[in-house]
Amino acid sequence: MRSHASQGAARSADGEVVPRLRRAGTSLQALRLPCLALCALLVGCTGGTAQSRTVCVTGYNEYEKQIYEFWLDNESKAGCFGNPPGRSEGSHWGGGGKFSCGCNVTPGKTVNLQWSFVQSVDEFDAGKKAKEYTTKVTIPQPESRNSRYFRVYFRKDGTASLQWVDDMGADELPPTPSIGKEVGSLRYL
Repeated sequence: MRSHASQGAARSADGEVVPRLRRAGTSLQALRLPCLALCALLVGCTGGTAQSRTVCVTGYNEYEKQIYEFWLDNESKAGCFGNPPGRSEGSHWGGGGKFSCGCNVTPGKTVNLQWSFVQSVDEFDAGKKAKEYTTKVTIPQPESRNSRYFRVYFRKDGTASLQWVDDMGADELPPTPSIGKEVGSLRYL
């Protein structure tokens, strides 16, 4: 008859027979701590990168002329689009009443904001191509983890402001100080 030692078992320091399975379990326990540390390190690495969030987007327009269409992150067509009306006499902003949901934005990411204005009937009938404008914007950090609405402000000086809000009843950003003054800083595509 064979002994445990001859069947692949080993003896401990005090002479007890230790089956091979138990030895393998002991070595697995020794690997458990380094594996857990590696997993924690890998999880920690992804914590520094911002994750895309799905939000509802709306546009605010300082121009009198309606924006035909805008795209936020137009390269990836992330679902961020809208067409705010022009502002009416005595108002700081046009738009803000309707929004489009399903927009994906990534805080900290720099993207293009592209837009064009509505054409007149004469321009459209003449086959004129609508002028498209673009500017680079950086998606800000959310107001809170509950922020689910995203506002895009088109300013008369050719810039744009972006704002996260927790609800649509939140205060709007203040208008451009010199709203009556046109500045030709828009870039054509």
